[in-house]
Amino acid sequence: MKEEFLSRISKLSETLKENGIDVALIMQNTDLYYYSGSIPSGVLAISSEGDILYAIRRGYLRTKNETAVPDDALIQIKGLSQLPALLKERGMRLDTVGIEMDVVPADMYLRLKSIFKESNITDVSFHIRWQRAKKSPYEIEKMQNAARMLDCTMEDAKELIRAGKSEIQVSAELEFRARKRGHQGRSKMRGFNGEVFMGHVHSGYRSAYPSGFLKPTTGIGPHPSYPEGASFEKIDKDSPVIVDFLANYQGYLSDETRLFVDGKLPKELERAFYFCAEMLEWLEETVKVGMIAEDVYNQCLSMAEKAGYKDNFMGVKHNQTPFVGHGIGLELDEFPFIAKGQQYALEENMTFAFEPKIAFEGIGAVGIENTYLLTKEGPKPFNRFPREIVYL
Repeated sequence: MKEEFLSRISKLSETLKENGIDVALIMQNTDLYYYSGSIPSGVLAISSEGDILYAIRRGYLRTKNETAVPDDALIQIKGLSQLPALLKERGMRLDTVGIEMDVVPADMYLRLKSIFKESNITDVSFHIRWQRAKKSPYEIEKMQNAARMLDCTMEDAKELIRAGKSEIQVSAELEFRARKRGHQGRSKMRGFNGEVFMGHVHSGYRSAYPSGFLKPTTGIGPHPSYPEGASFEKIDKDSPVIVDFLANYQGYLSDETRLFVDGKLPKELERAFYFCAEMLEWLEETVKVGMIAEDVYNQCLSMAEKAGYKDNFMGVKHNQTPFVGHGIGLELDEFPFIAKGQQYALEENMTFAFEPKIAFEGIGAVGIENTYLLTKEGPKPFNRFPREIVYL
């Protein structure tokens, strides 16, 4: 396992050299774990020449026991102002210093600028996220284990969902069982104000209720202070119930959505679900290494318009999300995004979720989602739970 983390550090060093960046200062928790295997309060400095310094303010002893970073690269510090001198002692050039500008708070950025007065501060977040988008065999195994856990959660949903029960009761029961299987609970998102718990259970009109989140279906949540996920409202007979859950196995995620109904689903919603299922099958058969992410999204958008779902695809009208898939790994919102404006090519060993969904305002929503590994042959699903509507 130690070699896994050290190889990631080595790869980032190569990227820094290619882009003329002398040193990267890693501060965000997920990135700290990705490169070191531990999450202290501190800064992991990685140079373009392969030098490392892990400057730790809190959690030194724990980090020493957990991290793949060699002991001679670990040091306790009292404050960030010590960094320039410590890095220079290690022989690191500081002409250009990279930080994670997509997540570092503005006050921290200004502080780093004042500390590294003689350095040009640049953004290294894209390089880190692009590296993380392509998974190693070690990471793929973790995500496969997460998918097995998630398939079990969907089996639980068959047993637990019934008309008359509240959404939050069903969600809590699913969460309890998932935790006993090893789910770590809270999962990570990178985006500003991004929040995610263990997943969503929502039904009826609440599934299609518009929200401020960049998600096609969110539910209304328990309260305006947390306006997504399960509510205290009860599940109705003959009403679509969306279970959109995450599994988290040793930090790595799998994402899956299935549709349940206690009774009989209205024909309009049933037809829309089968359109989503057909789109998912099309994506599995069509997407290949080298395809441009936006081109895939645009083809899905065209399919939705031809089927009469222009105002329903990926959310209700005026509240639609401009994507049909998202990368996933240690965070829910990783590269690649199968979305509008994403002009990069898809690469082998990227992992992402496809989630075609259709929403009808005031009525409900339907959809399906799997997590995939992109291979030379195309996307291979991690999730194995049957894809049909689950009639209870």
